[in-house]
Amino acid sequence: MAPWRRGDDPFHDEVGYLLWEKATGQIMRAVVFGRGIAILAGGEAKPRDTVLHFNATPGSPSFGILQNKYLLERAQLMDFKSTFTIVDADTLSYTSDLVLKLAATGGEMHHTDKNTLTRVK
Repeated sequence: MAPWRRGDDPFHDEVGYLLWEKATGQIMRAVVFGRGIAILAGGEAKPRDTVLHFNATPGSPSFGILQNKYLLERAQLMDFKSTFTIVDADTLSYTSDLVLKLAATGGEMHHTDKNTLTRVK
């Protein structure tokens, strides 16, 4: 995915995978953001589930968040939640919320994203 501002170049990109382990029902969203963030978020899902919830926290031994030193000095990543909704065979919606603790203010900020993707035939 590469989000764009109107009329500009992409301002960030991400590469990732959605994985499902049938034997355990474990789902995983593995994503790396080009600016130095890696997230392995997870949850559980059954074979016919259409709403999938993924969570990650820093320091978790299974579903965690990593970031580079430069970013960590400016905004510590505190939490990540994402939901994917399978609308039909050609449509997928998602939401994501990445919570950051800003070094400059000590306050928290929510970096949110949502979109609906439609298969083009």
